[in-house]
Amino acid sequence: MLKLNAKPIFAARSIDKPNAFLRNNGFTANTASDVVTGKVKVLNLKRLEELCLMLNCCPHDLLEWVPDANVSEPKKFELNALIKEQKVVVLSEELRGLPLSKLNEIHRFIEEKKKEVPI
Repeated sequence: MLKLNAKPIFAARSIDKPNAFLRNNGFTANTASDVVTGKVKVLNLKRLEELCLMLNCCPHDLLEWVPDANVSEPKKFELNALIKEQKVVVLSEELRGLPLSKLNEIHRFIEEKKKEVPI
């Protein structure tokens, strides 16, 4: 089953109140709740695009594939790339407690990476 799973993106973006975030960005309360809980059954492409723009991500970051029991070898399908097994890193938690010299080093690294990605 293909599902919308925005929780890891909200966590990575340090959005601690995703319902309010979505409502403040034009989503209805019901749609916001469905997106946050992963209970979305239908999301038109325009809304998916808006969500991706808000979160600065791609659709494949939001979509997750949970193979049905009748799929015997999920790894042979291209949808396998949407099986989310990786841990989402919340940088604010990772950075807590690092010495200032390391934070400055990380900041320089981030600034260099930002130059590589057009915004």
